[in-house]
Amino acid sequence: MLRLFFILFFAIIISGRAAFGMDLMDSNSSEEEKNFYETLIRESHKYQTSSSALSRYLTPYFNQAIRKNDNALLAIYYCLLADQSFDTEGGRNSFSDKYYLKALDLEKEYNYQNVKSWVKVMYGFYLYRCLKASEALPLLLEGEKGLEDIPKELVLELTQTYKKLGYFFGSLGDYRSGIKYLELGKQQQGISPKLKAEILDNLGLLTLKSGGDTAQAMQSFELAQKLALSEKDSLRYAKTLGNQALIHEGKKDYQKALSLLDKDLEISKSLGNNKNTIFALMLRIRLSINMGSNRAVHQMIRETERLLEGADDKKTILELEGHKLNLAIQNHDLKQELNARRRIEQLQDSLRFLDGDPVLSQLKFMADKQKYVDKLSLAQALIKKKQAETRLWVTLSVFVLILSFFIYNTFRYRAKKRIREYEYQLLNLKYTKAELDKELTSSKSQIEEYMVYLKRNNEQINLLSSMLDEMGETSAKDRDELKTLLHSHLITDEKWQEFKFLLAKEFPNVLQHIQTKFPDITESNLRVIVLMKMGLNNREVANVLGVTPDAIKKSMQRLKKKLGGQAEMLMDYISDKELV
Repeated sequence: MLRLFFILFFAIIISGRAAFGMDLMDSNSSEEEKNFYETLIRESHKYQTSSSALSRYLTPYFNQAIRKNDNALLAIYYCLLADQSFDTEGGRNSFSDKYYLKALDLEKEYNYQNVKSWVKVMYGFYLYRCLKASEALPLLLEGEKGLEDIPKELVLELTQTYKKLGYFFGSLGDYRSGIKYLELGKQQQGISPKLKAEILDNLGLLTLKSGGDTAQAMQSFELAQKLALSEKDSLRYAKTLGNQALIHEGKKDYQKALSLLDKDLEISKSLGNNKNTIFALMLRIRLSINMGSNRAVHQMIRETERLLEGADDKKTILELEGHKLNLAIQNHDLKQELNARRRIEQLQDSLRFLDGDPVLSQLKFMADKQKYVDKLSLAQALIKKKQAETRLWVTLSVFVLILSFFIYNTFRYRAKKRIREYEYQLLNLKYTKAELDKELTSSKSQIEEYMVYLKRNNEQINLLSSMLDEMGETSAKDRDELKTLLHSHLITDEKWQEFKFLLAKEFPNVLQHIQTKFPDITESNLRVIVLMKMGLNNREVANVLGVTPDAIKKSMQRLKKKLGGQAEMLMDYISDKELV
């Protein structure tokens, strides 16, 4: 019955763990596996120069993943190949799509939540880079949500993950989330100065866009600039100059802004980085229009258009067409104005399906809505969890009460049973004692029968001593009763005198003979000698006299020493069991 209760108890505990969402199996990789995956990802960056170099480096890991059925490692392998293909081809291509889809398809083949979140963030950020923010949104939201259940020490590429989420949400206009993730990214230990400079630069940019403190934004740009210089990262240094120019533009300090942009343009052109050159030119065009320097604007627009040839950067082209429209209106050039308006309309239609401002605004709304739904779901889950906890504790409390009642009754029943057994045993001992006393009364003319009585008496003494030892200190009353019964079996002075009388009656000269032969013995010595001669051993003699066997042994040693030469004669006398 008790076993059944324990089975029920463990069933309740297991169901309680399930109710609290505490899986018995770990849903993340071990820290050792996570470190292995991260090392592979980090080392693979050294082979990003070509697809063949990366493929050669990753082939042993691919074979290991197949051999060990490590589908998490296989998913990481495909993500690394996809990213390398995107970088080599300069954009989205059939191979990058195929590899990322393979990585995503493997999700059901492994249980590691930290790897799943990493794959979703990687794929989502890839789509975001391909100007497919609407496709990226659900993946990055899932990746973000997955982070809630992963201990920070088990998140793959924690800093890079925070950075990617920060960039994405910042581009949607969710500056609060963007800043939050970039702040988390820069705070991670072991972050490289180069990566920290990149995060700080973008953190300052989001601070500006969100209407935050310009001094704080400038501080981020300046820190990023120092790190870029220490790392000799010329491109990042140029970007920080362009971003600082934005702050001076906001303060209407156009000369300072232009000075910074000139340095930015000089470095970007020397590095051959068209993207940053275009960014600096676009900002310079805007500043020149604000300053009324339209003559220089036409030249910069032509330079920008040349750099944008073959590019698919529709947002920058749309902004450039906006500048051309403003110039046409200022110059009353109806033809140029008409061309600019048509071009703007075409680009706006095209951007409806890409990452134009209306699309990004809608995506931000969808992201906010999804996050609200997730928060609501989390709140409901917490309520359900709390209810489940309450039900579990109530169930456990009832179970504990029932179990306590069951254990109490079991012990009570066993205690009653022990008491009944003890009372029966005690009654039986008392009856045996009465029988022995009766036999002793009837055997006063037979010494042999008295010897039988002593043997049986010894058995009773042994039994009573065992009962006292087993009982311990539990019941003082019962112990006193047993002690009284035990004492009644002992040969007291009164019983010894009765025995001496019986012995003298049966064998008149025995006691006198012993005392004559061994005049130095005491009354207590005589008692021991007679009992031993009647066939009792040390323990039995000790029992009937109520002393320890050791006391009897020491008493005999003292007597032998006292008798000296007669000691051996005494032992011979005791060994001869004939009384006469």
